[in-house]
Amino acid sequence: MTRKRVAGKPPSRAKGPSEVAPGLFVGGWSEAVDFEGRKFCVLDEPPEAMAGVTHVPIYDERTGRALRPNLDRLAEEIGRARATGRPVVVFCGHGIRRSPLAVAWYLHRSEGIPLAEAFARIRAVRPRVEAPSAWLGDPASLGPE
Repeated sequence: MTRKRVAGKPPSRAKGPSEVAPGLFVGGWSEAVDFEGRKFCVLDEPPEAMAGVTHVPIYDERTGRALRPNLDRLAEEIGRARATGRPVVVFCGHGIRRSPLAVAWYLHRSEGIPLAEAFARIRAVRPRVEAPSAWLGDPASLGPE
């Protein structure tokens, strides 16, 4: 069986976003399309084909660094969205780099846990997640893991 591809939408490979905490999900673009709840996109460019998304870029491609002020802002916005009781998804292209970083940062800021522990929680439900040290030019810029 082949999947029919919709123009402007990447092929879906996953069954849905991964729940990291009650009502808090991490995923890729295709997993967020039909998500019922608040959507936060952390890609460099906003997703034009998806309505109702809050776009907060968290990575500077030119420098290879995370944008810490944007991560802080996103953590605050996720917290406010979760307080409404609606489910929240944070997504990027494939759900293995940027969105896990954003959710880990949220957990780090909201629960006061080390980033390494936050990433371990995410990897427990989404094993293919990459550690920021594997792709960020300077993961130390985020603070101690």
